[in-house]
Parts: sequence; C-alpha cells; structure tokens
Amino acid sequence: MGKKGDFSLCKKADVNSLVNAKLFSNREISRKLKVSVASVRLIKKKIESGEELSPKRKKKCGRKPIFPPRSERSFRFAITKVIKSQLQDINVNASERTVRRKLKDLNFKTCRPTRKSKLTPATKAKRLNWAKHWRDKDV
Repeated sequence: MGKKGDFSLCKKADVNSLVNAKLFSNREISRKLKVSVASVRLIKKKIESGEELSPKRKKKCGRKPIFPPRSERSFRFAITKVIKSQLQDINVNASERTVRRKLKDLNFKTCRPTRKSKLTPATKAKRLNWAKHWRDKDV
C-alpha cells in the first residue's frame, strides 16, 4: 500500500509525548492515537536519532501531471469528448474522467442550457403583436 501522507506535527507531538513518558508500549500508543504501530516505531526512531519531526515532502510527491500547461488553456469552452480528442492529437493519452477531474481542479463549473418551451403558432402571434405594439413607444 502507498503512503497516505505525512502526519501532522500535532500528531507527531502526541506520539513524542507518549514515547517520552515511557508508560505505554508502541502498540498501546498506536491504539490511543489511532495510527499504525509502524508509524509509532518510525517516529520513535527519529526521536532517538535526533532527527527533525517536520515533514520532508513539499508538494513534489505523487504522479506527474499528464497535461502540459499550455493545453489547459484550451479547456475553457469545450466538451470533454472534444478535449480528449484534441489531447490525443498532441499525443497526450487522457481519459474523459481525467479531463473532467482536471476541469474540476481548474475550478470550471458545468452548466447545461435551460429548457425552454417550444414556440407554437399562438405564442409566435402573441410575440409579434407585442413587438408591433411597443415598436413606436419611447423607452
């Protein structure tokens, strides 16, 4: 299994205080704080060796993005299927789901056109009469 992420400094401080108290075993500490025994062991090892408890990773972990930054500009007014085909043209293999996820990350909102009733001959006549009535009026 992969890493979920670094512990917060608060959680590490809790482990540190319980380890320094020397009243509890690693298993008891892990149960109290709801973390794994391995995590407690690693934090304890860092404390004993004198290492810093602050996280070392700084937003550089995880999979690299498949979208070049320039391609993000073309996302503004397109449909996901169209975006996917455009990306395939520039040799970027991305699924529609990935495109939707990226649009969500860029804070784009989805919208559908509003549903309108069809124009019947009666409504067309009413509109025409209204326009003729108000044609010569001042605003």
